[in-house]
Amino acid sequence: MSQQEDDRFGSEEASLTSRRGSILAFLLDNLKSSNPRVRALAIRDLGDHISPMVINKLIALARHDPDLHVRCQAITGLGNCIYRSGLSAYDPETDLDAARADERLSQIDCERIYESLLDIYRDQERTLLERRRAVEALSFFSNETVEEVIADLYSYPDKSARCSALVAMGRNGSARWVQVLRKEMSSPDRKMRIEAINAAGELGLDCLGKDLWRLTYSEDKEIMLAAIWSLGQTGWDGAFDRLDELTLHQDPEVRQVADEAMEEWMFYNGLESGYYDELEEEADEWEHSW
Repeated sequence: MSQQEDDRFGSEEASLTSRRGSILAFLLDNLKSSNPRVRALAIRDLGDHISPMVINKLIALARHDPDLHVRCQAITGLGNCIYRSGLSAYDPETDLDAARADERLSQIDCERIYESLLDIYRDQERTLLERRRAVEALSFFSNETVEEVIADLYSYPDKSARCSALVAMGRNGSARWVQVLRKEMSSPDRKMRIEAINAAGELGLDCLGKDLWRLTYSEDKEIMLAAIWSLGQTGWDGAFDRLDELTLHQDPEVRQVADEAMEEWMFYNGLESGYYDELEEEADEWEHSW
């Protein structure tokens, strides 16, 4: 690279840094707005600006903002900090060096997010919506405490709580949830079925591939589309022929989802990592324990 090119790239980087700083200042200023909708929108966009200062703001808003929607948006924002920083499947109780995966989050930051979300869930004075959002956010962490919180929420008689638990199961990445998701994919409740199908795809285990394959024949279009996308996410060997067939479907929406699912399937099958093989072994162990 020539000196001229080096100078140009340095100038562009400085300009980008300046613009990001201006955007952050604008968003932080909007957190002071008297309009809760403005505050909620600012929180949503803060996910691209992870820092200890932003985390402090989100924790304070999640705990103390007078508006329920703003508190819930801040709770979700804390989970997004973990997700966007690449620390999903991280255990803040034992993984003392994992925070090095992203220089924007220190070990202390991760612990503060974790403890704040746990406190919100355990606070019986909080609304169910806040506690649901806390579990959905916590599910990006991976340890036995989080699994027990998800299981506890799933035990609630309230359907919205159980739906949130299914969302959390998909994000959590534990093979513990395979049998639960398999059962709920056959639920007579349509909303529960769709959430379970989505979670099965996000969990990404090919042991659920055949269940999803069957659901791609559903006469309910929304269930069919959810199953097609999730089938691609599993990377299951038996999915290719069905996805290939669906890319020629007469319905353009089905074709589009099938095309995207096929791309996802190819991506997962191109991975060389043994991560999913290890999860499959765990899933087999859980299945045999039932």
